Amino acid sequence: ENFALFLRCADGIDTFNERTLSQSGPGLIDRLNRLDALAESCAHQAKKSFKPLLDNASEVRKVQSALAVLQRVAPMLQAPYLMRQHVENGRFSQALKAYRRVLVIDEHCNIELLNHVKSQAAECAREAQRELESRLAQDKLTVNSLMDSIRDLGELLELDIPEDPREEEKSAGYRFKAKGVGAFAIGDITVNVRDHPPALACLLLQAAHFTFEVNRVIDEADNTTMRIYDGESLSSQLESGTEGRGMLTDEKKENGMKTPKAGGGSNQWKYDILEARGLATIKAVETCHSWLPRLLHIAQTAKEDDKRRAARVTRKRSSSTGLETHLSPFEVVITHITPAVTRLVEHSCFCGLGSAPRGSGIEVKMTFGKKSPDKLRSLLRSPLPPSQSARVGKELAEMVEVLMQSSDLVDELRPTTEGNALYQLSPLKACNKVGEQAVMTIEKRRCIYAFDICARTSSSRATGSGKFDADALLTCLKTLSEELTRPEQCASEVEKGCELVVRRCCDGLASYVRDRGDAARLSAVAECADVLLERISDVVREVGYLTNNAEAVEEVMMEDIMGLEGAMFDEFLDNIRASVVACCRLGFLDVRSDGAEDVEPLGFPSYLSACLLSIVRCRAQVEEALGTKMRRSEGLTYLHIAMTTVAEAAMDGLCTQISHR
Repeated sequence: ENFALFLRCADGIDTFNERTLSQSGPGLIDRLNRLDALAESCAHQAKKSFKPLLDNASEVRKVQSALAVLQRVAPMLQAPYLMRQHVENGRFSQALKAYRRVLVIDEHCNIELLNHVKSQAAECAREAQRELESRLAQDKLTVNSLMDSIRDLGELLELDIPEDPREEEKSAGYRFKAKGVGAFAIGDITVNVRDHPPALACLLLQAAHFTFEVNRVIDEADNTTMRIYDGESLSSQLESGTEGRGMLTDEKKENGMKTPKAGGGSNQWKYDILEARGLATIKAVETCHSWLPRLLHIAQTAKEDDKRRAARVTRKRSSSTGLETHLSPFEVVITHITPAVTRLVEHSCFCGLGSAPRGSGIEVKMTFGKKSPDKLRSLLRSPLPPSQSARVGKELAEMVEVLMQSSDLVDELRPTTEGNALYQLSPLKACNKVGEQAVMTIEKRRCIYAFDICARTSSSRATGSGKFDADALLTCLKTLSEELTRPEQCASEVEKGCELVVRRCCDGLASYVRDRGDAARLSAVAECADVLLERISDVVREVGYLTNNAEAVEEVMMEDIMGLEGAMFDEFLDNIRASVVACCRLGFLDVRSDGAEDVEPLGFPSYLSACLLSIVRCRAQVEEALGTKMRRSEGLTYLHIAMTTVAEAAMDGLCTQISHR
């Protein structure tokens, strides 16, 4: 549509060229030169006039270019500051993210600013590494925090942080610092974190803490018992802190003050020793319950980390590089953790048991107090009272449960390599066996204590008031059914305990009746009848929950109860029979009649009055004491048996009188 305009322009250009070329002469060249000079003068004046503006514009362009460059490299420049802030606040993952931005700077970079930023970021990374290593050596951190620290330290080590020759000076002041960079001393154990992978180093450090804690628990129990023996009460030790007790003892030593030794008139120190043993057992179980799952969780993490490192090395291995040899988590469990667990379990069993029963074949090792005085050592070896033994038994049962779960987890850590004989061991099986034996012993003692108390209480009540306290036995069985964790191991004690309680009750009733009359015998028979008809089934049912031999126990108890009931009732019947026979007097044989006259019929014979009164009295006694109760051995009521016996006795007495006359 613009083609016509294009043609007109082309024609105009041609016309202009023709007219220009037709002109000739020097005038044209001069005019052109003057125009060029004028243009140069204008340009010079323009530059001279606008030079400040042009310079400012050039500076602005330079500044804008510099700002653009700074905006592109701002994340790198801010990396050291951000890393320092994240490390101070414990955000190590964010610090690693910031450090990765700096790694894009080339080692041969000629920009001094970027090189300075990279060196500062490397210093922050080394600080983060030292902080993470110190976190691995802390025993108060949660397991999740330790897992995060292991992950962050592993990622940080993969970034190949440049070494600093002065790092040893900068790392001074960290907790548990022993010597060298990354070395931590915990008790008598020194671990260098940088000699092991992060997860394995954390496992070694936490195992050292566990060993130190076990030694502290045992030493604290020994120290507490010795202070009690020296005269310091347990309550005062619990109220004051460890440092205060140490300062008080030092002050006494400096001033020459001597605390009174045990052995005076008061026996309170003995009760304090037993209480201290119970508290020491609870403390040991708490230590096992809190530390063992923690250590095994770290060990599982270390095993997974070993698998990942082995896979990476296998992929990267060409011809010369290979996998560095380290302790496996299973070896750490065997060599570092198992000895401490064994000692802790032995300490718990010693505090809870004192000594094993004779003939049990169980060995209870003495973990402290071996050099203590004889009085104290014998008290440490004695069994705990029933109440404390029951409390300690629950704690030890929980410890055994933890050991069983931990043993399964340790088996999962076992390497598949078959060449090493160390891998064939089951490190926690022996500990679990020792704990199981301790729990079984304590629960057997618990049964013995419970049945002994029940037997003494029931015997006392039977002797004093003539009551067969079957409810006490039933309550005892229900309590044991709720508290015992291994009733199948205590079946013999339960059976013997039930038999003991029943036998003591029978002996008590026999003692109650011994100096009393027929009313007491009938009362004893009534108590036995109530137990046989109503309570014995409940007792047998509860026994069935604790043992598989309930029928034999029922047979023995029934034999004792029915033996007492039969003896008492037979003795009552013998007395009644003798009384009725003594009341039979045939007076009518003394009356003389010539037979000639009819004798008027007499009323109730007077010579049978005493016999009748004896029968009525017997009926009243039996009805009052036994009512309509059935005798289990014969299936008849006691009243029927008594009346039959009395009637037979009356007839025997009359026949005897007739035969004598």
